[in-house]
Amino acid sequence: MALRADAYYRQLAERAVRESGIGEPPVPVAAVAEKMGVPIFRAAFPVWFTGMLVHEDGMPLIVLNAAKDKTIQDTAIAHLLGHILILLDDASERYPKGDTEGHRAADVVAEELILPGFMVIDQAAKWFNDYRYLARLFGVSEKRMLEKMQALGLIKLKGILWDY
Repeated sequence: MALRADAYYRQLAERAVRESGIGEPPVPVAAVAEKMGVPIFRAAFPVWFTGMLVHEDGMPLIVLNAAKDKTIQDTAIAHLLGHILILLDDASERYPKGDTEGHRAADVVAEELILPGFMVIDQAAKWFNDYRYLARLFGVSEKRMLEKMQALGLIKLKGILWDY
């Protein structure tokens, strides 16, 4: 796996969201998969199983546990799409098997698919950095939204950055 900065992986996700024509939250990650031509197969599986990628005739297929909560399914789709996007951008990449760095990169892509920075910045300006409202708008926890806004520099550790 090539050594790349997180910004590279976030850019892959942003491009996928923009190319899917999604401009408003929440980001329907299943729709991003559909626009990419990646089918999703849902079925009931044991409680320990969440999702996986399967190759069918050389094409990826996302398999999900339909018994899991929608939020968990969306996070799994985003992570698995992360693996696909990384591979599509660089043919020398491989799907990781036990490689923690490969999964960390897919997690960075997944986070950006669910909470695209450009969309969070836009909505934060519209809603005066109200992270509680934005969390509901994007369908994530308040803690997760607060962390994203801090990472984007929209909220400082000691308060809100009012840049209006």
